[in-house]
Amino acid sequence: MAQQWHPFQTFRPALPPPRLTADVYETAGGEAYVLEIPDPGLTAEDLTIDATADTVTVAIRRRQDEPESDRRYILREQPERSASRVFQFSVEIDTDNIRATLQAGMLTIHVPKAAASRPRIIKVDQAA
Repeated sequence: MAQQWHPFQTFRPALPPPRLTADVYETAGGEAYVLEIPDPGLTAEDLTIDATADTVTVAIRRRQDEPESDRRYILREQPERSASRVFQFSVEIDTDNIRATLQAGMLTIHVPKAAASRPRIIKVDQAA
């Protein structure tokens, strides 16, 4: 027998897995990329950053805080689960010189291009 729909039933769609949002841009001189990932409440211990010749993977491991008995959430939008994302670049990157900083809820990763991938200005010599 088919289940009948009741007007007071509510259906909640499954939530998608948490996804890291990011802004990625190239520096003005073209020598590096910058990734900016906002995530309030992160600490350096929550983060893992791995790099290969053309990718940077950012993983966030959320710590399971102990439940506080006096807190009853009405709305909770901060993700509680771990998340990761792979950023792929079209050129080789310099994995030895990647720098990451975490300040005021913003993770900023400076990803320099490998020397062979950086733009160069070629000087033209004048023949006499």
